[in-house]
Amino acid sequence: MATQIFVSRPNWVPDSLNAGLDALERLLRSLDIEPRTIGRSDQPTQAPLDDVIRVLKECCGAIILGIPQLVVEAGTLKGRPVSSALTLGTEWNHIEAGLAYASGLPLLVIHHTGVERGIFDRGAMNTFLYNKDFAQAAWALDADIQGALKAWKARCTAVRPTPTAR
Repeated sequence: MATQIFVSRPNWVPDSLNAGLDALERLLRSLDIEPRTIGRSDQPTQAPLDDVIRVLKECCGAIILGIPQLVVEAGTLKGRPVSSALTLGTEWNHIEAGLAYASGLPLLVIHHTGVERGIFDRGAMNTFLYNKDFAQAAWALDADIQGALKAWKARCTAVRPTPTAR
């Protein structure tokens, strides 16, 4: 049976990033890793947070993908005017990463170039951050991502998920 892992990513993705994300999913499956995401592999049956917790319990690890969702071009940050645009991922990345981390699941965090704040800031979590241009269709085949996936999967094999009824 494939290793079940949780993938934190939005269901809406800019068209320009789909090819690279599809390549990552194919790569995961070729490594006998079954990616699970609310709204994609697992359809909602409860409140979103309850569904995330249920699926995380059935997984051995989590990949957090920081995909652009919001660009802030004007406003204030910590009481100061924004001097350049901020690109943010979905707020669910932070919630799902926190839940996975608190559950002791191995994390692999990869964000699109320019996505920042929260878990995408170096030092926010005890995991290395990978910064990739998701518009490049083959980004998941880069040597650093290949190596990270191999090491991360090895850590995932030590985790015993808690099966629940789907």
